[in-house]
Amino acid sequence: MIKQKYESLKELTFKKIEQKYLPLLEKFKTTQKDLKDFLIEDALKSQEMFISTTYLIFDAEEERISRENPKYLNLLGYVTILNDSISLNTKMKQLFREKGINYRSLPALKIGRLCVDQEFERRGIGKLMVAFCIEKACLLNEQISCRFITLDAKRDKDKNKDSLHFYGKIGFIILDHKEKSEVDLRKQTNGTTPMYLDLFHIIKSKVTTSG
Repeated sequence: MIKQKYESLKELTFKKIEQKYLPLLEKFKTTQKDLKDFLIEDALKSQEMFISTTYLIFDAEEERISRENPKYLNLLGYVTILNDSISLNTKMKQLFREKGINYRSLPALKIGRLCVDQEFERRGIGKLMVAFCIEKACLLNEQISCRFITLDAKRDKDKNKDSLHFYGKIGFIILDHKEKSEVDLRKQTNGTTPMYLDLFHIIKSKVTTSG
């Protein structure tokens, strides 16, 4: 039932976390304890308080078949999103001024947490979860402008586990902070590194197409 490789959002189903899915959470496997703890202890509570929204990811066909008995589903991963803003330092202000943007802070959608069950890693699920977030940001732009996606990339000495490289391949750029240069941020082996994705051309193309 579970595919070896997922290549389209149509192959996955994204469901907001709710009570009926709670039995699945304990079985979720990841080496990142904080991500599992959040999923089990805080994700639903945070959603009910309108702080963040968590989507659980399932194989679309499996979810359709098991809809009446969700406890038998394989939870492939989850992503948590919320509103955010980018505060610009002097260097970033200059960069965005060249793009015609003269504000001190910019509206963004934040990927607060993103995690794939370790049993289902390297199947294209992570990239599709980011694609889902991009779609959400584009939909938001139909009513409220939101040009950027932000996140804090988890760092690791192991390059295969260092999410900076994963997000960098997708197009995310390191968001420089005053206290650290981009070189310093790239050399990190622990903690997190802030990154952002400019959706201008994606949003523009969707507006042009729909128009």
